[in-house]
This record gives sequence, structure tokens and C-alpha cells, in this order.
Amino acid sequence: MIDLHSHSNASDGELSPSELLKLADESGITALALTDHDTMSGLSEAEITAKKLGIRFISGVETEVNFEPGEFHLLGLDMKRYPDGPLEDFLEEIRRRRVSRNQEMIDLMRAEGLEITLEELDIIAGGEITGRMHFARWLIDRGDAKNIPDCFEKWLGPGCPFYVPKHRPVLEDAIKAIHDSGGKAVIAHPMSLWISWGRLGAYMPEWKEQGLDGIEARHSGASRREAVRLQELADKNGMFITGGSDFHGSGRPDRRLGYGPCRVPLEDNLLDAFGDA
Repeated sequence: MIDLHSHSNASDGELSPSELLKLADESGITALALTDHDTMSGLSEAEITAKKLGIRFISGVETEVNFEPGEFHLLGLDMKRYPDGPLEDFLEEIRRRRVSRNQEMIDLMRAEGLEITLEELDIIAGGEITGRMHFARWLIDRGDAKNIPDCFEKWLGPGCPFYVPKHRPVLEDAIKAIHDSGGKAVIAHPMSLWISWGRLGAYMPEWKEQGLDGIEARHSGASRREAVRLQELADKNGMFITGGSDFHGSGRPDRRLGYGPCRVPLEDNLLDAFGDA
């Protein structure tokens, strides 16, 4: 069993990189990619722990690129150059803009009488990246939402009172940064694009031309039928597929480490695109 999409507390996950790898080992995972949002700061710790445990480690990162109407998340996988290099320079600018966005969200919340501070959120985050997941935990602790999905639906998602759109780079620039660091670019959980199958099929050759390498066909949030159709799109466009739980921790029990659509285990043949260890 493997997992090519997971998060640690270097971004918005619950566990440290080492704790994540130990959970992977206990869960029977033989290969894991750590794909934190807009940071590679947890990769070195994760790689060291993976070696100790005999787990194959795939370096990774997740970022978001400009797209409407939904969200276009991009995974960089198997980077050869990290944490320094072109991708780190690219991510540093995204992180700078993230801080500005967080302050805008705080201003909206304080205008509604919520005494929230960036310092409190940074403590909740406990890592380099503070984002909406940490705002959600703050609101849940106050009793303003039942859980993370509920919080995003009420307060933090598009169209909600405390939502602020973030600056998103263009796809071609993100792919170039990943490729220049020796990695492969994969579209994450494509159903979050919120477009029809016809439009998705029309976009794929264009994205392939821009350098997109693969499709995360077996994301934990996809249905069995969606996974099959995404596999067909990948085959048609000469791309490989990946799969991942998108594990964050106990706040999302529907995302179990090592399991993809319909809680089916993710097999090691998904590693074929990355060659031998």
C-alpha cells in the first residue's frame, strides 16, 4: 500500500513529518509522498524518518494555480532539487502573499467582533504555513462549526463571510518551477475544478502542451466511476495517474492514509512513473 498525497503540520496537517511517517509504517505503507501546501520545509525530516523505517519517500508539494470556476491544485512529485532551487523561489512568493491574505481574513473576522489574532493562528499551525485550515480549527474550538467541512461551508469557502480569494500563479509558471527542480507535475483531485467532463477533456491536451505530466485519478474524494473516467483521460492524453488519500489528520476521518476512492487501498503500481527507488 502506498500514498502519494499527504500533509504534515509543516502546512495544515495534524502530525509532524516524523509522526506522519511513523503512522505510515504502522499502517503498512511502503511508499509515501509528503505534499504540504506551498512549502517543502518538512521534506528533509520526513525523508530521514522514511529511511530509518524502510519506507520509500517521494518528495512533494501542493500548490494552487489560477482557474475558474473551481480550484486547480497542482502536485509537484519526486523533485530532485529541494529545499533550494527554482521551486523554492516560486513558493516563497506564494507564502508572502498568503500572509497578506490571512491578515485580510482576520480583519473581516474582527469586524464581526471575533477577537482573533495572527499570533493565535500561528500557534495552532505550529509550522511554516498558516492557512484556512487553522482558521477553521479556531472557529471549531469556539463552537462556530461542527467540523472542518461545516466550517468551510459556513464561514471560509467561496462566497462565505470570511473568504478572501488568494493570489494564484498561472499553470505554466508552476509547472516550469516543478520541472526545473526535477519533479513531475500532476493535477490534484480534478473534480475540484467544478467543470463538466466535456470541458475537462477539452482542457487536457492544452495542459499537456504546457507540461502537465499526470492526473491524480485515485484521490480519496473521487467516486469509483470518476476514477475510471480520469484514468481514461490520462490514457488518451499520454499521461500517468497517481493516487493519494490527501491525509491531514483526525479532522478528516474520510481521508485514511493509504486509501483512495471508496476506501480502496492504493497499490504500488502507481509508483511506475517514478522509476525504481
